[in-house]
Amino acid sequence: MSDQPEQPTGSFQPLEPDSAAAQPDIRYGAPAPKRKRNPLVIWLSVLAAVLVIALVVVIGLLVVGQGGTPATDATGTPTVTATAEPTPAPTATDAVPAAPVRPTDCTQLFPAGYIDSVTEGGILELNPAWAQPDLATEFIGSNDNALVAVISANTDRLNCILGKSSGGGDLGIETNVLVVDAATQTAAIARMNEAGFTCSEETGGTMCFTETTEDAGTYGERHFLRDGTWIATRWSNTSITGWTQTIVSTLFPA
Repeated sequence: MSDQPEQPTGSFQPLEPDSAAAQPDIRYGAPAPKRKRNPLVIWLSVLAAVLVIALVVVIGLLVVGQGGTPATDATGTPTVTATAEPTPAPTATDAVPAAPVRPTDCTQLFPAGYIDSVTEGGILELNPAWAQPDLATEFIGSNDNALVAVISANTDRLNCILGKSSGGGDLGIETNVLVVDAATQTAAIARMNEAGFTCSEETGGTMCFTETTEDAGTYGERHFLRDGTWIATRWSNTSITGWTQTIVSTLFPA
């Protein structure tokens, strides 16, 4: 055995210091390293603050404008808002509205079955043959000379007679339906009032009637004027009622 100490085998590498820098320990209150703020974040924060302030100012102005004192201009003179002048309502003219289409046949003046009911028994007939030749000239729905003149002058009228089937006799109803202008309608109503007719507003028009009883019997007239349509009726010694009103309901349905 040798007294020399044993030599280590292999190569010996000296220890090198740790290349990583020591990190401060923050677990026990050591100060954290300072971080630099991003300039973009700072700029966006400032912009957001400005926008919030501007929004608050705008809302405040709106609230004051709605419920506060009216704004004035720089000189202190109150502003005046011009208001439009109201448009005057149109005034009604004295023109008569268009009249309904006038029937060309007497049966069209009445509802179905009406003529059958008033001619039942065969005594009366609508437009009997003996009356046809003089229907347009002799059978006028009035005895008043002034009204007869106006009705006769209007040749474009519908003439109807409910007379005795056997001919002649002072029994029956004579009706004319004609179209007149506003002036004629007004003049006819004025004439009826002057002649002692009883006139009143009815069914949107004017109804006038008169009745007389003498030794020869009872006769009368009933007229209805509306919107340029004149229904002129003269009757004698008949108990039929509602003749003119039925024609009105046909020409001017509700």
